[in-house]
Amino acid sequence: MKKKKFTELDVEKLNIVDSNGRIKMTLFNQENIPPVILDGQDIMPGHRLDDPISGLMFYNGREEECGGLIFGSEEDEDGNPSMTASLTFDEYRQDQVVQMSYIEEKGQTQYGFSVFDRPNRPLSHIVKAHREIESSDMSDEEKETAYKALYKGNAPRAFMGKSQNGDVSMKLMDSKGKDRIRMVIDENDEPRMEFLNAHGEVTYKLP
Repeated sequence: MKKKKFTELDVEKLNIVDSNGRIKMTLFNQENIPPVILDGQDIMPGHRLDDPISGLMFYNGREEECGGLIFGSEEDEDGNPSMTASLTFDEYRQDQVVQMSYIEEKGQTQYGFSVFDRPNRPLSHIVKAHREIESSDMSDEEKETAYKALYKGNAPRAFMGKSQNGDVSMKLMDSKGKDRIRMVIDENDEPRMEFLNAHGEVTYKLP
């Protein structure tokens, strides 16, 4: 097939497909944010539709979302800006395990690199189970216990970046997502290193 050349092309959504028509990647604007497709269906109807984002989404061999690049910005009625940018890579049939992000809101910024653990269970199954728990006749306490069991193995494990208070840090978390090692240079350029126990208590620090 002869290639066509365009100097400029305006589109609202562009799908990249393989020779069999299976989607591999999509570029989209704010009005055409793709749904979260797993097991051939939209598992989170309406998800992200109110977010002021555009971007690029990746898909695996099952035509399921497996990461992407999103970005966007808006201003409130007083002209204060908020901005978001995120590059993620998902575990197979699960949520993101690697993320690079930037967030600006109300004059404060936070940005960095994060690593996550995900349970060895498809995200679509977890979403379905969550809805079943939510609509059940269980008490609030029973629901909380059920949610904890459902999301076991789902936790942040590492972060390196800058927080809203001006600290630049590297944090390592345990399997429950709790900080266990923190290396920080605070807004006054003072460095410190802390070791914490499972209860969040500092057991040793330098200096």
